[in-house]
Amino acid sequence: MDETMLPAAIIASMGAALVLRRAWSLPRRSLGWNAIGWCLFGLGITLGWIAGGAWGSTIATIGGIGAALLLLAHAAVTAPPATGARASNRRVGALPEGREPFRLGRRIVTFLMVVLAAMIVALGLGLAARGLLAWSGAGEANANVASFFLMPVAWAMLAFFLLLEEERARQWRLLALAAAPGMLALAAGLA
Repeated sequence: MDETMLPAAIIASMGAALVLRRAWSLPRRSLGWNAIGWCLFGLGITLGWIAGGAWGSTIATIGGIGAALLLLAHAAVTAPPATGARASNRRVGALPEGREPFRLGRRIVTFLMVVLAAMIVALGLGLAARGLLAWSGAGEANANVASFFLMPVAWAMLAFFLLLEEERARQWRLLALAAAPGMLALAAGLA
């Protein structure tokens, strides 16, 4: 193992936080700066993986998170106090207004889809990733860590996209597509 690989991974992740902070402070959205920032995070994770597997990726990511926290703390301390700021009065549609129907059944189904079904599908994705990595020779520890990493990330992404969908059929279709890798891994005996 090259001894400069892990420090390079940490520096790339820390640089990613700096570049993304720069990109998000510009008056207009910059695709180039955002792309550079996210590519640096990807480079840091990749170099970390080469240096030490899942452990190396974790250490590189911690470097980026630490840099981001320092940047946020600096922004919080140096931000001028808001004068005359008021809370938003935008309606989120969480509760019905006036004589609108409550749609309790639909709300319960949405909750169960996002919390229970999406969690089970994300668990299947994590098991599929673990099985695939173990089968490919990545090592049991690396396969387990990748699975533990993927499950909550997949669950959060599924929840996000499910809540964006307005049609119930499209929500079920999304869950079915996301469940396919877990079902294939289960059928192949990888899970």
